[in-house]
Amino acid sequence: MTMERASGSPRSVSLSSSPSGSPPKLSSDTLALLQEFLTSRAEEEKRFNDLAEQAAARIASREMNVDLEQPDPPMMSVDEYRLAFGEDWQLSQFWYSTSYATRLAKSIRSICTSSSKIAFMCCPTAFVAFQHTNPLDGARLLEYDKRFSVLAPTKFIHYDLDEPDIIPEDLHGAMDVVVADPPFLNEITNRKLIKTIQQIIHPTRGKLVLMTSTSVETVLHELYNLPPIGPLRLTSLEPDMGRLANAFGCWGAWEGAENFGKDIVT
Repeated sequence: MTMERASGSPRSVSLSSSPSGSPPKLSSDTLALLQEFLTSRAEEEKRFNDLAEQAAARIASREMNVDLEQPDPPMMSVDEYRLAFGEDWQLSQFWYSTSYATRLAKSIRSICTSSSKIAFMCCPTAFVAFQHTNPLDGARLLEYDKRFSVLAPTKFIHYDLDEPDIIPEDLHGAMDVVVADPPFLNEITNRKLIKTIQQIIHPTRGKLVLMTSTSVETVLHELYNLPPIGPLRLTSLEPDMGRLANAFGCWGAWEGAENFGKDIVT
């Protein structure tokens, strides 16, 4: 999940020294919290490094055996993913809760066939949940953060919102479903995203699933207004974005999208 980037310079914290001029001392509780944080970060880094090494080995193996088909390994669970990948707030990353990601994955599967091609744009948690519970060969993750290439090297596509026209040729007009979560809550981000979506979504059978804050709903209806990316309909799926307190919604751009996510249980 994503959120609008905050403006201004980072806040700095100044620790004043004691009257004696010696460095300030942290309480035992604070030291314990700090140690817990450092341990968690170290474990997270180890998990990611293990994934990166495995991905590098698979890529090297493919290069040495060009005629040998080697599929990506089974996708990790959302819980494992949340442990291995920290949120990068500079990139406005906020992971979905496990229960919501699972409901979303099941809802997406309900509008797919075994041959469907799906693009997950700027929503790695959704991609992980879907490929863990309902893996399809036609799923692709379009994402700026290259860390996620280790999840499924053959399905990861580096995507930069500032270069919306730079996408693989085989995606043009090919995607049956596009699942998008704009990384920032503003009109400019949605305009860039739309430029890409319009190029990759199938012009007649394509379905768009859009998740973002209700604070930009007016802008959404203005921009996503013509088929196959509009008009938008608020779906039955209620997003749960974990630590974020903002109100979020999920919209679909096809006839009957209002029932998307209805009666889906985890």
